[in-house]
Amino acid sequence: MTSPREDLLARVVLHYAEHGIRDTSLRSLAAAIGTSQRMLHYHFGSREDVLVAVIDAVAGGQAERIGRLFDSESDPVVAGERNWASTVDGAMAFGALWFELAVHAMRHEPYAARLADVMVTAQLREFTRLYAKRTTPEHASRLARLTLAVGQGLVFDLLIDGDRAAADAAVRDFTCMIQRELDAG
Repeated sequence: MTSPREDLLARVVLHYAEHGIRDTSLRSLAAAIGTSQRMLHYHFGSREDVLVAVIDAVAGGQAERIGRLFDSESDPVVAGERNWASTVDGAMAFGALWFELAVHAMRHEPYAARLADVMVTAQLREFTRLYAKRTTPEHASRLARLTLAVGQGLVFDLLIDGDRAAADAAVRDFTCMIQRELDAG
């Protein structure tokens, strides 16, 4: 059973995923999702607080999911394939919203500062931890950044051109490159 706040947040996320954030006011957001501005204020506070909650709902926990997946799967290639499939599933639903929020972070909007933690820092930390089991910490850190950049770039391309087969093939090639790099290092 979800709380009224969770239900409201799910409706906000779905609305933003479908229509984008743009400069939507709380008043127009409330009207679009069938609630009142007062209820949005009650559960979240300001428009910026709504966006912080959206960031946590859409991207929060992603690094922990990566860690659990790689810790529970003995074959890192299989774990990587599962991570890619899960990432693509999420991107198909929320990818445009992720990237729109990323623009807010790039513009240093205070409410989007958490995005750096959940979409970059936490994921880099997890990939570094995983790679450090097989190489030096410095090398692991570089491979983690490369992994994150390639993954985000492929998701970006996939959302634009819709070519899942090409994105999947690129991930397989990249996985082989990382595997060789870890075997050599």
